[in-house]
Amino acid sequence: MKRMALVLMLGLGLTACGGSNNGQTDGGDGGDGSKSLPTSLAFEYSRSDVGNPPSSAEIETFTRKLTGFWKKVGFYNWVLRISHGVHESTGKRDYMVWWSGVNAFREGESVRFYHYDPDGGGHNIMIPTPRILSSAIAGYLLTKDPQMAEVAEQFCKGMSATMLGMVFDDDDPLEHLMARNVATLSHTYTTAEGYQKVVDYDGWHASYEHWNTCRFHYENNPYWGSVWVTNMRSKDDVPHIFMVVPHLAYAAQNAEADEVRQACGETLALLQAFSKDIVDNGYRIRSKDENGEPFIPGYTGDKEKDDAAGDLASFVMWDELVPNGECNAKRTSALIGYGQAQDELDCGKASSNNYEAMATSAHYYNHAIVRFFHLAHIANALVNQDNAAAQVLLEGMAERIEGYIDTAEIDLPRSRSEWENDIALLALRSSAFGLPLTSREARLIHEKWGMGVDEFKNWEHYNLWAAGLADGQYPTRPGHASAEEHWTRIEDMTLVFEYCWSPFKNPAGVEFIDCSIVNDPSQWDASYIE
Repeated sequence: MKRMALVLMLGLGLTACGGSNNGQTDGGDGGDGSKSLPTSLAFEYSRSDVGNPPSSAEIETFTRKLTGFWKKVGFYNWVLRISHGVHESTGKRDYMVWWSGVNAFREGESVRFYHYDPDGGGHNIMIPTPRILSSAIAGYLLTKDPQMAEVAEQFCKGMSATMLGMVFDDDDPLEHLMARNVATLSHTYTTAEGYQKVVDYDGWHASYEHWNTCRFHYENNPYWGSVWVTNMRSKDDVPHIFMVVPHLAYAAQNAEADEVRQACGETLALLQAFSKDIVDNGYRIRSKDENGEPFIPGYTGDKEKDDAAGDLASFVMWDELVPNGECNAKRTSALIGYGQAQDELDCGKASSNNYEAMATSAHYYNHAIVRFFHLAHIANALVNQDNAAAQVLLEGMAERIEGYIDTAEIDLPRSRSEWENDIALLALRSSAFGLPLTSREARLIHEKWGMGVDEFKNWEHYNLWAAGLADGQYPTRPGHASAEEHWTRIEDMTLVFEYCWSPFKNPAGVEFIDCSIVNDPSQWDASYIE
């Protein structure tokens, strides 16, 4: 019955994210009553340029350097090496995610990935995991590369696993509520490269209770049997999760590989149900307890627990103080869950409000939450052909990024280097969803991704199974900062695929990358960085 529900959702055309048709669109009827997905930006939007545009030679050099890095390290092959979840050899549902809270140990011919913290770990894996996934989907749709296809399939299944892993038993009707993570069975298998890989969850096979999450044991999960669930999906990761929904829609409709199309279609259906559930419960994110019973963190009736949880899983807690302060989060939930906005919500430009000022002054990480809810709103409005809202929101994003760049030194909440690193990420991802870049934004992307190549190209541990590597503990990925500088995170080094693939690229923007090279792996040449 559960599987039938997902098939029915997909059969209703929800993979196309069909919604309100405000403004111009090139989407039509998909032939089954559903809306086809847009193939271009449906309106014109431009900005006045600021700065000196990169020359064609600078653009080619940057492109060659970035693609040469991918070629040298075998980027997606490396992602498959260090990611894990459950391997198909176990006979259980297979998947992978991009973990935190894991140590890697070389032990003879094996590498063991040990989940080491019995009192925490992996709470926010759905921030980087969707970024790896969106770039893999975009890259696969562009290049048909088999390793990108495998990452897309496995990471789609990984996102699904955070929901399916929190199913209590066969009688639990709620498949779509999302855990922070699930720790399934420890196991050993041989990779496609012939390496022995050990997945060791034993450190997380233990219970705990914190203000923001609990871990507990479900003995009879329908998919993996015995699982340890870390519950209370906080809203920290949700904008990043929402950002991958457009890519899932295009993968479910357009991927040539059946495995990619089916895996990402299932994830899309689950996330649509997850988002609808948020709307239906007053824009609050439900979770489950140790008995499989659903509840809303912060709204249980237990004052002590509710005060501790605060707005962890709520988009409405501050509404009395700032009405619709979290409008982007609400409206994006509705666009994904229902295909159109609910309650006549209008976020306007959404460039800032008093809620945002309060939230970002309290914690720096709230900047990422509000920025990417804004961008997720734009992305899902475009896919749902809600073009009038999308155009106004793009104007707000331009104002937001310009304001960030122009922030005076004395007002910066972090170093200029870290601040600009985060701006570069927002600008690059926004360029895939209709934002025309200015010259100074293009150059900021060149700077931060160029630094990433320089820092990452000679890292020593891309292959932990390398001959002659001594036994011991090794890092799973390189860092993204020194005492003085910040550069692009390793998981973001292929996000340019989003731009080169995107049907929403804006021709009014300043060029910063040569997509004809990005789209053709035969042109990638490691000698450019050696």
